[in-house]
Amino acid sequence: MPSGHALPLYALASWLLTELLGALMVRSWIASGGARAARQQPADPDAMSLPVLAGHAGLNLAGFVCWICFVLSGTAALAWLALVFMAPAIGLGISTVTIWTPYPGERVSAESRHAPLSAQPGVMPEHEVRRRLSDDELAAQLVNELLTRNFAQPPARRVNWSLRPLVPLGHGVLAIATFLLALLAAIGAT
Repeated sequence: MPSGHALPLYALASWLLTELLGALMVRSWIASGGARAARQQPADPDAMSLPVLAGHAGLNLAGFVCWICFVLSGTAALAWLALVFMAPAIGLGISTVTIWTPYPGERVSAESRHAPLSAQPGVMPEHEVRRRLSDDELAAQLVNELLTRNFAQPPARRVNWSLRPLVPLGHGVLAIATFLLALLAAIGAT
């Protein structure tokens, strides 16, 4: 690395922080039983894909090793090789965003997702709707019930703030910053 150029070191520090946040996410995922669930139900759309996760981490680690070698040797080809590993790793990382980022609402369980509508709470069976609509008095009562339910004020919910969504967000922002820093450093080394 040419003296006086700190950009490769900034990229190295950013890459190291990104790797640490990624390791934190994987550790918490394993501790919460995510790895076991992914092995038991690989077709579940809410489960992490082990090959995607391994590919993401493996490509990133290979790029990180290449970047360390570039910083130590100053060989521009190693910087470009690190970027070649990092680009698809970022693509695989983006594909995992919905798994790592908690949604504000509750997720629908697998059982209720496949249950018939009539078995779900608050859903009236179709034959009951037809019966009520065939009678004027029952139809008016049904409309009143629907209007009352739909215009009722939702119950006050206590907001539970959590910093958990900031971990994958920080990981993603650092990954993009790292890629940009590494790209500029690789251009500068060429």
